[in-house]
Amino acid sequence: MDDQRDTQGVPPTRPLIAITPWRRTLPTFVHPQTDLYTLAPYYPDGVAKAGGQSAVVPAVATGLEAADLMARFDGLILSGGDDLDPSLYEQDNTASHQPDKEADESDIRLLHAAIAQDKPILAICRGAQVANVALGGSLHQDIWGTSVSHPARHSSDDPVADADQFLANRHTVTIEPGSILATILGSTTTETNSLHHQSVDRAADGLRVVGTADDGIVEALEHESHPLLAVQWHPERLSHHQPLFDWLVEQAIGDTR
Repeated sequence: MDDQRDTQGVPPTRPLIAITPWRRTLPTFVHPQTDLYTLAPYYPDGVAKAGGQSAVVPAVATGLEAADLMARFDGLILSGGDDLDPSLYEQDNTASHQPDKEADESDIRLLHAAIAQDKPILAICRGAQVANVALGGSLHQDIWGTSVSHPARHSSDDPVADADQFLANRHTVTIEPGSILATILGSTTTETNSLHHQSVDRAADGLRVVGTADDGIVEALEHESHPLLAVQWHPERLSHHQPLFDWLVEQAIGDTR
């Protein structure tokens, strides 16, 4: 798309998608405990393949900061990461790993800013949970090992092999006929990965459940009046789910016209 030109020979503007990072502490040559914004390349790759461009956005401390930041973008991806702080949905922490309430609240502010500005949103894994909690829903704090669709992650003497097996886990999701997701994927069933250990419990008002696993776990939601699609799996790691990124960029293009 970079080689395309309009009638005046000017490159067309590609929609710009904001992507939230996973903020975590990792060892670097600077320090063994380095505070970093991290993002797997699969997210921006998906946006680029769809014809868009993207940028990682920092945490925002206020709603005004979120509004100002989102005004510069045409869409939003809420990416994966650590578990949400259960206090945000009025529960004690019984199984949530390394919650970071500051990061949670930043993502929630960005989501509300995108909705207020009518910007399309693709919420992925943790992002789907952020969307549900931000709009008043709740979560199951641990679903690993509850069914064949959501097996436990086993630790072993070979962490690489264990990780490879974990990444290879797949299960089927049944999609509501007539939903946006069914239209995007051209099917009422799809195969997804099984990387999440939390999931939606009570769906928020305004969100409609449009995808479930065989065990009844909520796997996809759509907003009733806003271009917001939330999926519990990781489509950026599945080539047959590139259409989700295509949908987001197409929605963002409509916003820029």
